[in-house]
Amino acid sequence: MKIPDHLDNLKGQFKSLLVWSQKYTKTDMVYLAKGGFWLTASQGVSILAGFILLVSFANLLPTETYGTYRYILAILGVIVIGTFPGINVVSIKTVAEENEEQYWQLLSKKALFSLLSSLLSFLTSVYYLLNHNEILSLAFLIVGFGLPLVYTSGMYEALLYGRKNFKRAAQLNMLNKIIVTAFLVLTVYFTDNIIILILAYFIPETIIQTIYLTYFFKKRPTGGAPSTNNQLTKFGIHLSMMDVLKTVAGQIDKMLVFHYLGATQLAIYAIATTPPSQIKNLMQNLTTLAFPKMSTATADSLRETLPNKLFRLEMVIIGLIIIYWLAAPVFFPLFFPKYVGAILLSQVYALSLIFFPRTFLSTAMTAQLKQKELYFIRIIAPTLRIIIFLLVLPIWGMWGAVIGSIVGNALTSLIYTYFFAKAFPKTTPPLS
Repeated sequence: MKIPDHLDNLKGQFKSLLVWSQKYTKTDMVYLAKGGFWLTASQGVSILAGFILLVSFANLLPTETYGTYRYILAILGVIVIGTFPGINVVSIKTVAEENEEQYWQLLSKKALFSLLSSLLSFLTSVYYLLNHNEILSLAFLIVGFGLPLVYTSGMYEALLYGRKNFKRAAQLNMLNKIIVTAFLVLTVYFTDNIIILILAYFIPETIIQTIYLTYFFKKRPTGGAPSTNNQLTKFGIHLSMMDVLKTVAGQIDKMLVFHYLGATQLAIYAIATTPPSQIKNLMQNLTTLAFPKMSTATADSLRETLPNKLFRLEMVIIGLIIIYWLAAPVFFPLFFPKYVGAILLSQVYALSLIFFPRTFLSTAMTAQLKQKELYFIRIIAPTLRIIIFLLVLPIWGMWGAVIGSIVGNALTSLIYTYFFAKAFPKTTPPLS
């Protein structure tokens, strides 16, 4: 189909604008716009769906029920390490190397290994049963059945990413997100029963992703010689284990708020921190796009150009933080009238965004296979974050959690900067 002339001209003008902007951003803006469209579209739908869910839960659920729900999701976010997400990473590699038979073998192993997440969930369920909390006990019993199903069926994304079919992956992900969100919103409209909400969290996504995966299984290429590479499985497990501390550190604040302050305070904390976190999730696309570029760049190029680019991005983020500070007093009463007391908490938490650009230093080290530095980063940074929360949250409550997030992100930023300098040292020219 022929593109109308006026649209073709508009496209050309937009491309010219992107090329012109490269003088100031020092970045391949054409690549950024082209490569990031479907990724950004998918992330945009996810953020919109998350916002709709947040508004629905905040206004339709009792505060304590919502806090309990968020606590269950926080524990789930730790137990998910038992599904061995690192296998997804190596699966992308096998498909990219046109060895899809190996992908299906890895999928089978992931389904088996993911039973560890069931075991962890069932043990958590028993713990709460022994402590006479039947609601949480039943909730984690459901989690034990749901986790391996959701995260194994979700492997279809790895197949499409390996094929570099980002468009289709984004389209299927958006459809999945829309249906699951609609199902959850309808559920919370009719009931505030926490058990039904947990079922609504797992059932539609499991069904949709299983349909996707079954379709691709039936359409898989046949006739290829099966190959077994146990090293890939071991590497996937190794990647998963390396992220244990990081996974715990990502949920420790919510777990401690619930433990020390209760479900109601966790609901307030969740409402305060979710909008800034969604802003960070949207920016996370930039690291995904940057990875292929950094993989082919030279070490000297990264050392010389990356810090300046990050400084420019930090200036942009400062602008976003200012906008958020001005907007929060307007949209909180509009969308979260029960939580207007969380406005200042949310504004201060948004300051942690300023440290986000330094994650590109870790991306560069990953792209350049700086294994030694990455090993130290994955141990030191999350360990410090966990220690900070354990120290400040029991003393200062929710403000301790917010301050802990800012301090933890600042220290992580310094750790990234230090190990980036170690990984990409300046070379001294030989004396003539």
